[in-house]
Order: sequence, then C-alpha cells, then structure tokens
Amino acid sequence: MPIRLIRRLSVTRRHGETAATRRFASRKTWLLGSAIFITSVAIAAILPRGGDTPTPTGLTPSPPSQTILLGEATRPDATAPTAAMTTPNASASPTEIWTETTVRKGDTLSNILQRQGYDSAEISQVVRTNPQARTLRQLRPGETLRLRAADGAGLVELVYQTSPGEVMRLTRRQDRFDVVRETHALENRIAYVSGTIESSLFEDGQEAGLSDALVMKLVEIFGWDIDFALDLRRGDSFAVIYEEKYWQGQKISDGAILAAEFVNQGQMHRAIGHRDANGGIAYYAPDGMSLRRTFLRTPVQFSRITSRFSTGRYHPILKTWRAHKGVDYAAPVGTPVRATSAGRILSLGWNGGYGKCIVIRHNATYSTVYAHLSRYNGNLRAGSIVEQGQIIGYVGATGLATGPHLHYEFRVNGEHRNPLTYHFPGAAPIAAEYRDDFTESARTWGARLNLIGDSTRITANR
Repeated sequence: MPIRLIRRLSVTRRHGETAATRRFASRKTWLLGSAIFITSVAIAAILPRGGDTPTPTGLTPSPPSQTILLGEATRPDATAPTAAMTTPNASASPTEIWTETTVRKGDTLSNILQRQGYDSAEISQVVRTNPQARTLRQLRPGETLRLRAADGAGLVELVYQTSPGEVMRLTRRQDRFDVVRETHALENRIAYVSGTIESSLFEDGQEAGLSDALVMKLVEIFGWDIDFALDLRRGDSFAVIYEEKYWQGQKISDGAILAAEFVNQGQMHRAIGHRDANGGIAYYAPDGMSLRRTFLRTPVQFSRITSRFSTGRYHPILKTWRAHKGVDYAAPVGTPVRATSAGRILSLGWNGGYGKCIVIRHNATYSTVYAHLSRYNGNLRAGSIVEQGQIIGYVGATGLATGPHLHYEFRVNGEHRNPLTYHFPGAAPIAAEYRDDFTESARTWGARLNLIGDSTRITANR
C-alpha cells in the first residue's frame, strides 16, 4: 500500500549545514569568516584532494559567485566584500570620523541621528522622497547603521546593510544626498543530502537535512514520473546535490538543486540540472531528454486519492450508480490547486454539482476540469492564460461534495480519459547547441550521485 507523503525520513548521509536555515544572526559582522575545510572519507572519494575537479559546464555559477565543491573551499579576492562596503572610504581625511550605532526597540532614523548629535532634517527628506531610501523607514532592533562625519560638514555618509549581500549608501554631494544600493554576490557552496523513505517525505524533511523548499522542489522535478500521492513506498531512497548560499561565513539560504536521484519501487530516476544564460535551471534525464512533460501527474501536491476514474460508482449524495469520469483528491480546505498544463481558462465560476469550477483548454485536443473549489486565484478570469504548475484555485467542498476534495477531469477531444493511466506526450531533448556541455555535466554529476546514493541504498538494504 502507498505510504503517506508527509511524516518522516531516515537519513543515511548528510553534508553541509543542517536543514533548518540559520537566521542571519548579526549585522555587526563586517569581515568574512574563514572558509571551512571539511574532511570526510566520503567527500574525499567524490573529489580529489587538489580541488581541481571542474564544476559541470552547464551549471557553472556566473562570476563573481564562487562555487565550493562538496566542502572543499577557496575564496578568490573577487568574492570578498569590497572595502567600500564595510570600511571608510580610502579618500576620507583624518578629520573624518566613522561611528557605528545599533538600532534600539522603537527607534526611527530621525531619533538615531539626533541621539548621535546630527541634524536629521536632510536625510529624513531623502527617505520621504526617494523610493530607494524608503527601507530606512523600517529599521529593526539589532541592525546597525554606520555614520561618517566631517569637521564643518556634519554627517556626510550613512551606510545601512539592508540584507545579506546588499548595502544602501547615502552620501552627501554638496547640498544633497545621493542614494546608492550596492549588491555583492553571495558565496555558493555545494552540499548533498541522501536518505531512505520510512513513512513520508515532508513534515520531518528538515530533520533529514532537506528544507521544506527543497522537498517541494524535489517533488516538482520528479512529479512527471512519480506520483508522490500513490507511488511512494517504504525503502525508496533519494540523493540530492544542491547549492547553499553563504554571506560572511554564515549560511543564508538554500540555492538550486543541481542534480538529484529518486529510487521508487526499485526504479531509479535521475535529474541533471542545466543552467541557461539567464540563470534559470531546467532538468533533464542523463540521456538529455527533458523531465518536463506536457501534463503534471497530479493537480494537488501531497494528497490522497479517495475516488478513481470509474464507469460505475455509487454516488454518496445522489444515492445512485453513475460513472465517475475523474479522480478525487482529498486534501484540506485551502490546499493549492495547480494547472496541470499551460492553457487558457475556458470557464471560471459556479457549475451545478461541480460547485466552484475551472475548465482549462490546453489546445485543440486536451482540456481539464477542476471542481469543488473553495475559491479561485483572484487574478484569473475566463480567458486568462495560465502556465503549467500555476496555482489556479484552492481545494473546497462546494457543489455535490461530502467533504473537502478536488475533483479532476482529463478530456481528450471532449471525451473523458483516466488521467492516472493515460499515456501523455513524450518529452523534448535538450537543444543541440547545449548537448556537449550537458553530456559532460551529466557524467560528472552522475559519478557523484553514484557515490552518494550507493551508501544510502546499501544502508537501506541492511
């Protein structure tokens, strides 16, 4: 029997930070922390000691970002914060003084400046009139401001770190203050997680080393080949290689999944990421065929099927036998419902026993129906264009429904078909101009997944 998707994972290996994303603890840290060199037999097996193993071409971060492969770290000068970001300007004269002050509870920019002995009128005017400076209206306790004063000129510069990797600088130019936002690239490190399914794949994913966002992304990547509501089994395993973003030696967030493996009921599925010129990542099988299909397998993530496609089913409300020409997915009220393919909304509104319902026409051949919704995406109307995976509404129990669920129908040339068994159109291959780069990436990431995943499978079979 399929197991519930949202309960617990068993971890067999973990590298990098814990999954619970650490808060950016202090804005007083102005110098970069030392890079951490992690020694591990498993890591040593993946990379030679020289650290010369190249990042797969298709996923090389754009400069000045720095990639650290599986814990081996280098830090070129290009990725360090510039002196202008954290220290006084090199041109500052001996009569200029820098001070640093911490925001207190209830502080505003004006009373901070007054407490430091400065006239706040000019900067307050800038904050009111310059959209870029409006962030200074929402200072939070514990944050820091750096102030530069000059004899006879008063306050000449204010520096505020708005977020990791971003600084706002207000600098006096004669009779006005210029506002400049400076952005500095975060450091990318590569980490991995691997584990075995014991009972589910979401609520305790963080405990296993995957953040909620990474779990959702993993489901999205393999969602065309694996129905995570039906197909998951005890003993299935996964391995994920992904980016972590660091600022001044502290982890800020998870980045993109670079490569992943999911073994479901003994069948191995692999995804290799390919980054385009704009930084977007698409996922392909090792042979270069896209994992993205024309239709998603399910319109609701993390749900269970309560009624399948059938030519004869006893209707619990109408008390009669009739065909059930769709699939019912039980889920709590308010669960997001996704368009399973791109298309145009044919109708959106109340539809008899369907309750609140959306019908999407995908092309001349295919259309889909989403019924018993509690509400719609407020930005959509009949005639709106929707993308695959876009949230179009939310699970409810409107119309002839005994409880909250989504009734989903799949139609081919106007005829109802079973979406659980229908053979959807195949995938497209990676563009010819990227084939060589992708092949090299697939070989490199595949070798690492072999090492990471093998230990998981061995442990699971003990």
